[in-house]
Amino acid sequence: MQIYNTKTKLKISILAILALLITACGEESTKTTKSENLKQETKSTNQTNRALNISLSENIPTIDPALVSDVISSRVLNDLFEGLVAEDENNNPIPGVAESWDISDDGKVYTFHLRKEAKWSNGEPVTAEDFVYSLKRAVTPKTTAVMGVYLNAIGNAKEILAGEKSPDTLMVKAIDEKTLEITLAHPQAYFPSVLILATAQPVYPPAVEQYGDQWTQPQNIVSNGAYKLNKWVTNGVLSVEKNPYYWDAKNVKIDQVNFYPITSPSDEYNQFRAGRIDMTYSLPQTTSSEHYQKMYGEQFKNIKQLGTYFYWMNVKVPGLDKLDVRKALTMTVDRKAITTHVLKMGQTPLYGIVPDGIQNGIYADIYKTLPSYDWVNWSVDKRNDEALKLLQKSGYSKDNPLKLTISYNTFPVHLQIAQVIAQMWQKAFDGVVKVSLHNEEWKVYLQTLNKADFEVARQGWRADYNTASNFVSLYICGSSSNRGQFCNEELDKYYYQGLGATTLQEYDENMKKAIMVAMDNYYTLPVYNDSYFRLVSKDIGGYNPTGNYLDHVYSKWFYFK
Repeated sequence: MQIYNTKTKLKISILAILALLITACGEESTKTTKSENLKQETKSTNQTNRALNISLSENIPTIDPALVSDVISSRVLNDLFEGLVAEDENNNPIPGVAESWDISDDGKVYTFHLRKEAKWSNGEPVTAEDFVYSLKRAVTPKTTAVMGVYLNAIGNAKEILAGEKSPDTLMVKAIDEKTLEITLAHPQAYFPSVLILATAQPVYPPAVEQYGDQWTQPQNIVSNGAYKLNKWVTNGVLSVEKNPYYWDAKNVKIDQVNFYPITSPSDEYNQFRAGRIDMTYSLPQTTSSEHYQKMYGEQFKNIKQLGTYFYWMNVKVPGLDKLDVRKALTMTVDRKAITTHVLKMGQTPLYGIVPDGIQNGIYADIYKTLPSYDWVNWSVDKRNDEALKLLQKSGYSKDNPLKLTISYNTFPVHLQIAQVIAQMWQKAFDGVVKVSLHNEEWKVYLQTLNKADFEVARQGWRADYNTASNFVSLYICGSSSNRGQFCNEELDKYYYQGLGATTLQEYDENMKKAIMVAMDNYYTLPVYNDSYFRLVSKDIGGYNPTGNYLDHVYSKWFYFK
């Protein structure tokens, strides 16, 4: 693993940055070892039984369901594992390992009936006890499952994650080999959608117990999804092959899928044009969505996504512990300039902590009701003038500047946005803020986020299900996803009251209050509502993402035309 670290002081104008970056991105060389390896491997595959070749924008950090906290790993896990509940192409919950389930009248007890034909990739049956083991493992503090917080609704999960109770007290039990009972601490109307998440997927207990943290290696892993792991090269291809024991194997049309980590969108685009990959993960943002649509027609997919792009502000860092400083930094970022001149792929400015489209947009205009967000409608000059006053009020000046480092993972668009924001701050504060940039490879960067070893750090968060709590959970005290290291008991109160709500109206009211508390405290700097865009070979059928606002993709949907 190679770590890239750069620190750059920016002294050129924002317009120059935009012009240079937009030009440079398209000129990136594709003569890399990784490209040559891809060429050879796909050539070899096509000579025998054709494989589906998919690019991912980063190396895959982990394929342990309990440890997954990123979309790259999740894409692969969608092929390798299956939970009690699965989903269709419109993100609706459908039966997975459980062919059906019953819900008690009070909404707290779920009884899942597992398929008799559900098996692991070694032919052993998938049992209710496997899920008991896996769910307890996911909430055990020593497992350090970042997404374990999403299982909070299960009885005693919250206390177990906090270290207050033993994992054995988690309210899940096997009634018999194929019947699992889960008792919730409170009703949760969308609980079946939670069970789609990677952290709720089962692991094979004998493999985990025998091999420890090496259980996910190709020679050790046992999985229960449509595919099983065949090969995983460090910093290279991860290959999966059809699992003959999967309960729906007869409907899995493609025998092999290869995932390639291609960190350069330009390289990715060139590989697609050369026919070496069938689906891109992203595309160079050197042109507009209209241009790709004109060139590629139906092969080009551009979908609004329930995702946010934002920056954490570490409140334990001197300066960022002050509300006025965090507000000043947030005010001076011109989101419209970023979405219009840098991105150009359907993204829209974001001012709240949840996507504007979540739950049909009911939280989109909260900022209009908050007096502390009056600046949204001000001119850029007025924003800058008022923000500078806030910094001066906090004790900063040219003689005593606020020094900040923006951290991000290695990827062209992340660099572009960080550079533009740094320039916006330099223009607004005229030497009162000094900015450096620091980048790291994805696996290392995830560790940096998890350890909160940063000052200002970029992150994208995509909904796993269409509810506000999916995002608000990042802001609660002690959450492993709370990278800003803040704790606001008022926010927590509304969040947990919302989770325990017996009606959707009560849920929405409490989540709205929690969102307002987070926004008023400026814990994060929202930048834009996300969209996803990719090219898909005309030879591939079965991919219909129009209603897939979560961008959850499963290779078992696809077939070669």
